[in-house]
Amino acid sequence: MRKKMQKPEITEDMILDCFAAAQPCADSRGMAESFIDVEMYENQVMYPEFARWAEKAGYPELASLFRKVAGEEKLHAIWLRELYDDIGTPAHGEDTERAITALQTIQANCDALIKMNPDAVIEKALKVAITVEQREALNIYPEFRDRELKNGNQAAADVYQRVVDSENQHMNWFKSALSELTALQLQTELAQAVPA
Repeated sequence: MRKKMQKPEITEDMILDCFAAAQPCADSRGMAESFIDVEMYENQVMYPEFARWAEKAGYPELASLFRKVAGEEKLHAIWLRELYDDIGTPAHGEDTERAITALQTIQANCDALIKMNPDAVIEKALKVAITVEQREALNIYPEFRDRELKNGNQAAADVYQRVVDSENQHMNWFKSALSELTALQLQTELAQAVPA
């Protein structure tokens, strides 16, 4: 008896593994380096890859949204770098290295999956983007802001607050995009269900 070939699948958890979280540190500089590392990863790797997926799946507007957010992630790093003239480009943290490896693993199957079920891949990418931005806006960066306030570093706290506001906006953009995608999928399903 022949075994059925299983279709490859990319799950939300697999995509979420591509998220690298900035790590709190005891000192402001270490925290800034972790923050810059993660924001640059999102700018250079994660969101550009999501944009590529959206483009291949036939969603150029979503690809533009992912690229727009990628550009703003770079701005976050620039804002914090302004406080640390000599920070340069921090080495990738352990979590960023793990996220890069996870993304490379997905890339091997992603193009085939997009051809088979583009909507599912893009829906999962949007859900992950919402989760990422929500974690940053509601948990990670407010903690960084509060640590800097406690340390008396108002300038850094102000930057982290700007980032919290920006990440919150990104989360809302992605939620809106997911709602639009879901509505479009429903409309398509209904149109296909109606006999011609």
